[in-house]
Amino acid sequence: MALLFNHTIMNKALQITFLWVIFIFESYAQLNLPVEPFEQIRWKNLYPKWHVTEYDEGMLSDSCDGYNYFFNLDNDPKRIYINNEYIYAYYLRGKRTSPSGHYIVKRNLETGEKKWAVREDHTMTGWRTNITRALFLDENSNLIHIGLVPISTYPKSPSGFQLDPQTQLSKKTIDINTGNTISSYIPDNTDTTISILPQAVYKYGPYNHLYKEGENYRCIYPVKYNDKLDFKLVSQLVDSEGRRVGSTDSISFYEGQRFVNFTRINVDTFLYVETFKLSDSIVFNFVDKNLSNLKKIIIKETFPINDMLLHSLQGDKLIFTSFDTKTNPFEPPISHIIYDLNGKKILNTNISLSNHQRYPVPFLFEKTNELFALTMYAKKLGAGNWDFAMNVYKISLDTMLLVAAYKIEDPDKFIYVMSIDELVDGDLLLGIQENNMIWKENQYQQDGNARAMSTMRVSPEALGLIPVSTNTEFIADQLNLYPNPSSGPVRIVFPNGINEGKLELFNSSGALVMSRDFDKHLSNFFEFEGLSSGMYLIKAIDKTGKSAVGKMVVTE
Repeated sequence: MALLFNHTIMNKALQITFLWVIFIFESYAQLNLPVEPFEQIRWKNLYPKWHVTEYDEGMLSDSCDGYNYFFNLDNDPKRIYINNEYIYAYYLRGKRTSPSGHYIVKRNLETGEKKWAVREDHTMTGWRTNITRALFLDENSNLIHIGLVPISTYPKSPSGFQLDPQTQLSKKTIDINTGNTISSYIPDNTDTTISILPQAVYKYGPYNHLYKEGENYRCIYPVKYNDKLDFKLVSQLVDSEGRRVGSTDSISFYEGQRFVNFTRINVDTFLYVETFKLSDSIVFNFVDKNLSNLKKIIIKETFPINDMLLHSLQGDKLIFTSFDTKTNPFEPPISHIIYDLNGKKILNTNISLSNHQRYPVPFLFEKTNELFALTMYAKKLGAGNWDFAMNVYKISLDTMLLVAAYKIEDPDKFIYVMSIDELVDGDLLLGIQENNMIWKENQYQQDGNARAMSTMRVSPEALGLIPVSTNTEFIADQLNLYPNPSSGPVRIVFPNGINEGKLELFNSSGALVMSRDFDKHLSNFFEFEGLSSGMYLIKAIDKTGKSAVGKMVVTE
């Protein structure tokens, strides 16, 4: 009996060992997927002023991911614009056996020409990850790069710096003309005099916010003490080596709250926003740098206040993305909500995310003072066959209206809109993360080891934000065509409910002269060739039977 028992145990041990070996091999294979060289994304009917793909050979050879890591709000230090140039930082995530770092590049704003680029993961000490958190300029116009370095050795786990939120501050001074390092400080984790700064404390809400304050840096961050469910917002001044300067200030906020939104209103005023789900109320707390209360606004809402994420502060308007998990915790209805700084609600729009893989990124286009949203669209056409597009929406009081859709011509590229900056002249600088797609395990998947970051300078006319027409009247329930009159391709803006179906073109006598299929998510640019000059009526008939019409004038 004992022999049989021992034999059973031996078999179980062999089975477990075998399964463990298979798991290790599969994990290794997943971490070493083939890395394809990145080429510039090709778009249908989108012609940027310039377009570059950010990567270097080191990123690809090490199978690192390169993408914009900044999740702070628009007014936090993340990108620097100087005269006709800009500096952009990207986070590089290595494999489980490799450290991560950052990649900083300086480019000409007019041409996109690269002036210099620095890959910074050689600054690692003890295999700890130096994560970019802010960029500043000093009094000599040199670039100050502030990073956060986890206390623990990397990798403690696949994402060690996220599981252990204790970090230290690193600082590097870089010559802004050449990219060369002038000085560098990376903390020694045995130095107990260095301030311990949390990197992140829960899934949603603010990370560590850093602001320049004379020769020092103001750190504002939330902390959660798990042993007593005590939530605090902390303000701490530290010197250039991360050592405390003065006292630590803190205030408590709503116990157990997932979303605590934070932004800087001006040099002396900060705002943190609490949302109380049970009472459907919002509290705007205006505080100074020491977190002393300046003003409080309490807003009682008529719609469910659940998970509201403050996306940005633009033009004295607070733009929130709201996830109504009260209604549906698994696929919550989503809306964009705008308040002014006096707590007045300006907009509450519902969002339909049919076929979307990422939530829309909203921005207030200052040139027209209108709210738009950019999002990635994905549609599965068959086994291993997808269509990807970047969509542009205009947001009205209660809906999102598709303005333009730009199809990606590369079948193996999967894109996310990561950042939007409006330049002084009204042009937009778009940051777009692109992933290679591979066919693996009988399905089309993103290659987790191959990512790059594209940057495009695009005119608002090219994106459809400003119609290329003298007639800018926009009618929500009709087909809107731009340019109109036209002697070439036209862009059709379809109303809600008109998604995919048939376009019919009638001449002034009412005769049908052309018919063609359309899918507005793949493209909304159309060529109507062989037409004589004159007035035409265009009718769009959706597969559901809904229809809309518009008029077009064709010129020679």
